[in-house]
Amino acid sequence: MSEPDPRQVIERALRARLSLIPPALRDAFHAYQDEHYRRFLLVVTLLGQAAYMSYVLADMIVVPDVFGLSFAVRSAYVALVLPLTLAAFLWSRNIRLLDLLLPVQIFFAAILWFWLLARSRSPWVPSYQYASVIFIVLANLCVQVRFLPSLVISLLISAAIMHGVYRLAAGNQEMVLVFSLVYLPVLLFSLFISWSTTLDRRRAFLRALLDRMTREDLSAANNKLQALAHLDPLTGLSNRRDFEARALYELARAQRHRRPLSVLSLDVDHFKRINDSHGHDVGDEVLRVLAGVARQELREHDLLARFGGEEFVALLPDTALDEALVVAERLRGVLGAYHVPMDGGAIRFTISAGVAQLADDASGLASLLKAADKALYRAKQQGRNQVCLAFCGMATES
Repeated sequence: MSEPDPRQVIERALRARLSLIPPALRDAFHAYQDEHYRRFLLVVTLLGQAAYMSYVLADMIVVPDVFGLSFAVRSAYVALVLPLTLAAFLWSRNIRLLDLLLPVQIFFAAILWFWLLARSRSPWVPSYQYASVIFIVLANLCVQVRFLPSLVISLLISAAIMHGVYRLAAGNQEMVLVFSLVYLPVLLFSLFISWSTTLDRRRAFLRALLDRMTREDLSAANNKLQALAHLDPLTGLSNRRDFEARALYELARAQRHRRPLSVLSLDVDHFKRINDSHGHDVGDEVLRVLAGVARQELREHDLLARFGGEEFVALLPDTALDEALVVAERLRGVLGAYHVPMDGGAIRFTISAGVAQLADDASGLASLLKAADKALYRAKQQGRNQVCLAFCGMATES
């Protein structure tokens, strides 16, 4: 069974109502959340701790009889959770843990807050308890990654709050009922916000992943088009345009540093006869063999290109005429001994070559290629299967 296409998997997840992250992408999803929302989670956690501590000012007015105790408890709690928070964000790479850090802290903060209210005799306590809805709102507004764990924490926070309200009510069922009617809509609203946020985060990740894949596909297609524009499709060698662009750089370097530079012009002998006698598929294989053998025999930094038809050109940097002659003769010998397989047997072919070296007074790449072509033409005229030398305009038989 073939593996499902990753793009289709992502698109199906995006269309689904829950937009669940496929198992294979969960690590990437968590890494994405860590990259984009770690700073947000740190800031909102610190702000939540600051907000909890700021309520000591309200305690001073509303429940002055426990103000000293409130200040001590709140200060001790923040002093405990603040370094733990900083350490978690500094050393942990688990974004799921960081996402639940503030809701867990709020759960214990809610317990401490109602513990303080239970020790106050202030007449404002029944009204002040309604401020506890900030706990559930803050807990759910900060969640970014996973909804189900935040739902569990929300239920625990709600249980802590309702238990505290029940204790403060001292059996007053009406007080508990009124608080419940106020608290429940806030709970549901905050859970809806938490759900929407986590759903948006999943969809944002999936869209970002899909966009990245699209960009990569476009980039690959563009690279492929560029390669096709610079490569010969039959042999995989550079085409004439690519060769000339790269050869101009080598030529300028050779002239600037006064280094030798030679060119080989290669041609398959009687190529038309091969096509006519054995078919174009055999002719194409001959060209592929020539390209492959030449690529193996030449150095890595030599430039080899197919100029069209059966004509090939090789540029040899830092190579004098006598050295280029050795290369050309070696190519001629290797290719002449090669058997090209075909239906019913195999055929052999030969090449002719012209070799030219850049002269001090050469006008440029065109004159160098023309000199090599003239030498190749001499080799053809003199019976083929041989190499002729040239020094720009002057050619001699090897």
